[in-house]
Amino acid sequence: MPAELKDAGEGRLSLSGAIDFDSVADVYRQMAPYLAQGGRLSLNLEHVGRFNSAGLALLLQWIEDARRRKVELSFENLPPAHAELASLYNLSRLFGDAQASPAARQE
Repeated sequence: MPAELKDAGEGRLSLSGAIDFDSVADVYRQMAPYLAQGGRLSLNLEHVGRFNSAGLALLLQWIEDARRRKVELSFENLPPAHAELASLYNLSRLFGDAQASPAARQE
């Protein structure tokens, strides 16, 4: 399934599909207008399928972009692979108290 970023209203976004080397550039561009608006954004990743180190790099870039634009960015329902990769690279603290997806919590 191709990656897609959807506006769920009131500063809430939903990301779905495979977040990998083939999709990150496109999804990165999809996020730009939301970051340009400023304010507060919450990104739900519950419907993300495949997620690899390119996906982790994408989330890290969005964190940096949000900081530069003074946007408060939070994540919900992180993919199961996220916790493993973030821990491997000692980056878990950058995601604050973001919750893992229900599938990740069951593993």
